[in-house]
Amino acid sequence: MDESISVAELADEFGHTDAGRAIRAFLRSPDDGYGPFAGHLFRSLWRLSPEQAERVRQRFS
Repeated sequence: MDESISVAELADEFGHTDAGRAIRAFLRSPDDGYGPFAGHLFRSLWRLSPEQAERVRQRFS
């Protein structure tokens, strides 16, 4: 079973109306001190592991 979560799902969770643009900007250039997000292919959809999604939640909450 795939436990990954999309940027759009996270944006909905936060009530963002920008289709996840702010989250994708953070994923491309994280400013939380934990370094880059691994495993993303250029020009592909972001699918985040539960751990990566939690990191995004911590940044935006």
